Amino acid sequence: MAEIIKLDGTRQLDFDRETVEQAYDRWAPVYDLVFGGVFSKGRRAAIQATNSIGGRVLEVGVGTGISLPQYASHLRIFGTDSSEAMLRKAHARVADLGLKNVEGLAVMDAEKLEFPDGSFDVVMAQYVVTAVPNPEVALDEFARVLRPGGELILLSRVSAD
Repeated sequence: MAEIIKLDGTRQLDFDRETVEQAYDRWAPVYDLVFGGVFSKGRRAAIQATNSIGGRVLEVGVGTGISLPQYASHLRIFGTDSSEAMLRKAHARVADLGLKNVEGLAVMDAEKLEFPDGSFDVVMAQYVVTAVPNPEVALDEFARVLRPGGELILLSRVSAD
């Protein structure tokens, strides 16, 4: 994947949202098996940080919901993802495990979050910023839906400590 630098200085990755959604839809059946272990160290650290902050949490790119059981039970979690197939697995996980602290799961574009300004105490995005066509737009959206003084937690690189 290449990066395009526009004349105005903004950057854009040379893939579109539909391509990303289709890729994750195809990976959904085996995603946890293939990537669960690869991302486990970063996921644990990010969730530990989130649990220590508390409040209402938005997990952008919640995928199959692999993270959801690790959040503290006193947190209120809302998860979004662009892949319907991934979210079907997340819904099943929430139901199977009886996760009462999950407020909702919805198909949503990370660059156009459907929440009012200041809705969350924490926005968590695991390996999302490198998978959206316009990362700066997504980051602006994350900041917009954070309450003043809220925390943004990003995971980006595979295998990086």
